[in-house]
Amino acid sequence: MSHPSAEFARELVASLVHSGVREFVLCPGSRSGPLAHALAEAGADNPPLGAPGVDLHVRIDERSAAFLALGLARGAAASGQPRAVAIVTTSGTAVGTLLPAVMDAHHAGVPLVRLTADRPGELRGVGANQTTDQVGIFGTFVRWSADAAAPAAGDEPGRAARLAMRAVAVALGDPARDDMTGTPGPVHLNLEFRDPLGPDNGVWDDVPLVESHPSSGAYGIPVADLPAPLPEVERGIVIAGDGAGDVARRVAEAHGWPLLAEPTSGARAGDACVPGYLDLLASDAGAELARQVHQVVVIGRPTLTRQVQRLIADAPALMVAGHGARWREAPRHAERVLRSVPAAWTSRADGTLSLGDSPWLGRWHAAAAQAAPRERGWDRDAIAEAFLAALAPGDLAFVGSSGAVRAVDRVAPAWRPGDAPVLVANRGLAGIDGTVSTAAGMALAAGRPVLALMGDVTFLHDVGGLLVGPRERRPRLRVIVIDDGGGSIFGGLEHAAAPAANVERVFTTPHGADLGALCAGYGVKHTRVTNADALAKALAAPPTGIEVVQAKLR
Repeated sequence: MSHPSAEFARELVASLVHSGVREFVLCPGSRSGPLAHALAEAGADNPPLGAPGVDLHVRIDERSAAFLALGLARGAAASGQPRAVAIVTTSGTAVGTLLPAVMDAHHAGVPLVRLTADRPGELRGVGANQTTDQVGIFGTFVRWSADAAAPAAGDEPGRAARLAMRAVAVALGDPARDDMTGTPGPVHLNLEFRDPLGPDNGVWDDVPLVESHPSSGAYGIPVADLPAPLPEVERGIVIAGDGAGDVARRVAEAHGWPLLAEPTSGARAGDACVPGYLDLLASDAGAELARQVHQVVVIGRPTLTRQVQRLIADAPALMVAGHGARWREAPRHAERVLRSVPAAWTSRADGTLSLGDSPWLGRWHAAAAQAAPRERGWDRDAIAEAFLAALAPGDLAFVGSSGAVRAVDRVAPAWRPGDAPVLVANRGLAGIDGTVSTAAGMALAAGRPVLALMGDVTFLHDVGGLLVGPRERRPRLRVIVIDDGGGSIFGGLEHAAAPAANVERVFTTPHGADLGALCAGYGVKHTRVTNADALAKALAAPPTGIEVVQAKLR
């Protein structure tokens, strides 16, 4: 005899797949049992008749699993196939541990569907085990949430299908809307399940045909006049932040303006790009050029350096476009904020400009060449250079926040258009949470090798991301760990002025961990290198499974 909870779970899973969800991340738990049994069948090598095929990833720890889902969604987007990813947890603290990944997905605009199991209404607020207030637990960090009552005998088919359809539609975003449902992001379905929770050997029915209803939220964006072209000033500049895309390069080249592109912008290419902009802005010549800027155009979301933030803050005229999921958080002094880059910005009204005809761009390139650092030894920048050298055009790579992404920013070149690797980082909130798991998810979704660069504290923060069960598909992931004995990024901040002992204890936080022993415990290949030649050799061949290369600095 079929169980109401099991029937609902099968309809929900099938409807999510019908709406485009392919990957599911599952953590063990009893209250989420109906979903677990459904996913075990759908994710089997030989699914039952009528069951949809899914890519199922089972993980023990919910926090790492949530970032694995984030990485799966990022990997799908980086491969040109954006889609929502679902994660399933049981009730209680399991739900709370999803919050860090939910926050990053919210701010970065990554489509995730959170399916959290809960006790039925009669067991809430009466002291039942592993029961808390899960309704609205993610607050404003989700685009939409619903609390679904426990399935009951005699329910008509279609309720789970409607929930699934709406959840995926909101997670993927609706560009015609002017509220948070306009951009992709996480959604939350809190699902009550009443006993029995076990398998029922029921059949997989066809997905019910249900009507699509628009998401709740603000009215749609009114049709407006086409955005005007950018001003034809000589001394403009384009700043490309995370997720800007190649359009930022085309805007800069069309106007003969220097392009300052962060490594995860997708725009660090072409003759307008000034790769050494960090050293340049720190120099007297760079400060003088910055003072002469008349127009600043920001595309994407720049977050890496204070010099760039100062350039934006001091802009006499500012235009912002493609600011990602946080497009309405653009600087208040911006004259215009657009959700995407208009075609009018990629050309000039007076015709095509040859970059060689732009003295202003030439001055930036000349000054950057003068400010470029000379030879360096074995340090973070040398490790970042070796990491980039191991990447071919179009290769996928993940960069940890904090010191690693800034080292890449310092040394990354301006690639020729079409020759750059695809560099991704969790810049939604720029935390170090879940970095190993996110990189693993990227590799699994893309189905090809991924190189990841991160610091030792970042690595240790998510070392549990190395844990992949023997029955699970393993990613082809090589993690390069910059091991300098702690959080050395604080050495470049104002905190370094404090007494050395205090800085070391509460900021640098030396860990003394044996990374090789940790890797051995997880069954992961480990290589320790202490110079650039050894690192290049360790990176010469693509990874075949999960590998860790420890680049030891001290």
